[in-house]
Amino acid sequence: MTIAAHKESQQIDVRILLVGDEGVGKTSLIMALVDDTFPTSVPARANSFLIPPDVTPERVATAIFDYSAREQSEADLVEEIKLANVICVVYAVDRDETMERVRSYWLSLIQKTLGGADHGKPVILVGNKSDGHTSVLDKILPIMNEYLEIETCVESSAKSMKNVSEIFYYAQKAVIFPTLPLFRAEEKELTPKCKKALVRIFKLSDSDNDGLLSDYELNQFQIICFGVPLTASTLQDVKNEVAEGCSEGIRDDSVTLQGFLYLNQLFIHRGRHETTWAILKKFGYDLNLQLRSDYLYPPLKVEKGQSTELSDEGIQFITSLFQKYDEDKDWCLSPSELTNLFSVCPSFPWTKEALYSVETNSRGWITFDGYISLWIMNTFLNVTQVMEQLAYIGFNVRHRDQRVAFKVTQDRRIDIEEKSTTRKVFQCHVIGPKDAGKTVFCRSFVGKSLQDTCRMNRKLLLPYVINWIKLKEERKYLLLHEVDVYSENDLLTSYEKSADVICLLYDASSASSFAYCAAIYLKYFYRTKVPCLIVSTKGDRIEVEQNFEQQPSDFCHTHQLPRPLRFNADDIGKRDSDVLTQLASLAVYPHLKRARFAYDLWQDGGWKMLAVGAGVIAIFGFLMGNLK
Repeated sequence: MTIAAHKESQQIDVRILLVGDEGVGKTSLIMALVDDTFPTSVPARANSFLIPPDVTPERVATAIFDYSAREQSEADLVEEIKLANVICVVYAVDRDETMERVRSYWLSLIQKTLGGADHGKPVILVGNKSDGHTSVLDKILPIMNEYLEIETCVESSAKSMKNVSEIFYYAQKAVIFPTLPLFRAEEKELTPKCKKALVRIFKLSDSDNDGLLSDYELNQFQIICFGVPLTASTLQDVKNEVAEGCSEGIRDDSVTLQGFLYLNQLFIHRGRHETTWAILKKFGYDLNLQLRSDYLYPPLKVEKGQSTELSDEGIQFITSLFQKYDEDKDWCLSPSELTNLFSVCPSFPWTKEALYSVETNSRGWITFDGYISLWIMNTFLNVTQVMEQLAYIGFNVRHRDQRVAFKVTQDRRIDIEEKSTTRKVFQCHVIGPKDAGKTVFCRSFVGKSLQDTCRMNRKLLLPYVINWIKLKEERKYLLLHEVDVYSENDLLTSYEKSADVICLLYDASSASSFAYCAAIYLKYFYRTKVPCLIVSTKGDRIEVEQNFEQQPSDFCHTHQLPRPLRFNADDIGKRDSDVLTQLASLAVYPHLKRARFAYDLWQDGGWKMLAVGAGVIAIFGFLMGNLK
């Protein structure tokens, strides 16, 4: 084994500290490891040494530090204890007083320095000078039972090279694969945090959601965690061992959750806790049994003007998840099925109000289309949160990380310049005065009737709804955002001014309603490239003249906007109304907004106002080809 003198500038993964009374052989153990022979001359304190990662099984850089009371103060000792990842307390098996000092001084000092008995830093007891002496482990056992931070005890001899390398192997292992987070020695069972993590892993591995791990699922689990399948005989041996030690561990020749937990407890009992840690780390856990930050939030760069959508891999994953938990195969998820789907998450991520933003059935259960839409909406609005949810529900188990689940679109300004887009999700801000009917209009897009909308608690509603519309045989998603602006003097935020299309909604039965929309348009959207559509509601009531210098049709004509459309009582609850289709068309094909104006003029008999000849024909033909 190659060991180099340690330099503080080098990266250290595991920091081992040897402490103990003078003369117990701490320095001799370090020098015996370094030189692979018993030292003939021993200094008061050994230099610190670094074991390079390429000579350790776990590929970690390990530094070894010696403490000497002759050269260091107690303040130095306290600082070394704080810095260490693992502490080896050395005593001499031929000197009982050094053994007693393990309890009376060293372990007490470590606890005092680290803030109590539950400090979580592993300790290795090393009984040195055991050559020619009877084992004294029976005297050490009571100390090990009293101090739960003790990982193990090793009897060694620097003189005969007995267990010298094993001391440092166990010390390294105690840091990389600590027992304390996994197992409660006094209760002889898994810790609650370990059990919770293993329950999540079991559920993610149970691909058919039957509460059992079949031979196929166990083999897939083995391949994911360790890269090789189990042989048929090994698989049977595992099941036999589980059946022998856990009465409820096997059912229908498959491993139950109780059997899975028992199997991991068995690994730990037999000192193979590195096996359980390999499983936990593969599923994203750190040494505190929390999902690692880099596992939850891999960096994803999204520039201004870009947006985030689910990729084909992302859609395939959430679709398979839906199919797994849709137990009655009715293409809806009941509250209990949805709860089961997210049971591996720390909390339920979708509120009841969030479900109002998408399509549900008559019982309020989310449909498959609504389920996909909600994932797409959340990805568009808060991709970081979706990253976290995907990590918990197992996307990373079979993929490099969650970034595979997303597609970052190009800047939409480039799409407009190129007059084409590959985007699938488009946003529309719905702006209008109070009581214009914005909420009813938006909720109609997900099939909600007037009565459905009235029953909702509007204070808790999300201001978003999302659904798909088919344009040119391609499914596009339109995200409607209801903007609350209580006065035309209120300022729109940068976000509210930026969208793929703006819907200005006014109440046709209120004489003052359109003036609000006109003021908003002139203040924020006049001479911008954002397509705008003016929509009137409640036109089936008595339609009144608007108190504005121009009526809506004239205003749209003047500003080269598409003519106003009506959204009447018959349109409420219709997700495919003409207004919504027009909004989607303007969002997806913003370069056609002038062509849309030309088409409206032609429909009104005003085509002579445009350039005649081939130009008009080209505009009209291009429009019709793209709006069919």
